[in-house]
Amino acid sequence: MNEQIRFYEELSFNSHPSLQTLYYDGWILRFSNGYTNRANSVNMIYPSTIDLQSKIAVCEEQYFKKHQPCVFKVTDGSDKQLDSLLEDRGYQVVTPTDLMIMDLTGKQFESKNCIITDQVDEEWLHSYFALEHCTNVQTMDTAKQMLSMIQNRTLYCRIVENGKSIACASAVIERGYMTLVHVIVDETYRGHGYGRQLCESLLCEAMKLGVHTAYLQVLQNNQVAVNLYKKLGYKKIYSYWYRVRKE
Repeated sequence: MNEQIRFYEELSFNSHPSLQTLYYDGWILRFSNGYTNRANSVNMIYPSTIDLQSKIAVCEEQYFKKHQPCVFKVTDGSDKQLDSLLEDRGYQVVTPTDLMIMDLTGKQFESKNCIITDQVDEEWLHSYFALEHCTNVQTMDTAKQMLSMIQNRTLYCRIVENGKSIACASAVIERGYMTLVHVIVDETYRGHGYGRQLCESLLCEAMKLGVHTAYLQVLQNNQVAVNLYKKLGYKKIYSYWYRVRKE
């Protein structure tokens, strides 16, 4: 894996922490009660020395004993042999995703009509879960725990119309880099520029804090989001996908 991919993968670990982590011969196994593949997958970002077939089997055992599927995150920089081995073992590709970055030098963004805080609060959490239609208590508790574990600077943004939160997003800042996460707009309000408003507001606030580079992860099939991020100035630098075995 090249240094650029490894760098952004490490940043993303910190912006989306897992509840438990196991380091195994250059691989990082993350566990968070099954909430999101990002926080419940094997990440192969450092050199390893053990036979790949043996390592895969050990990883499978670690997840199966937690009653979770074993998920592998594969990037453009991962060992091609590993991806082939996973395919041969019945692991299928799911959620191909692009990591996009933007140099903020000379950029200008406007922050308006957004409620922004530097700590997650009950209003933001309630709004986010409502917009995600999430009612599972364990999922909500896991998400809250993960957010509480973020060690870097954070920003939480909401847009309110007629007393109701109709859009949410957040950002995590580390070493001059900012990632956008949790970007969501109520279905009935989509297509009216609220997504861009969220993004611009967070980018504007982040630049005041000295951020020089923004990055994000977006599903390749989410064309509306991809188009928005391209208009803002983001450019793809690499892709990743998950390998999941259908039992």
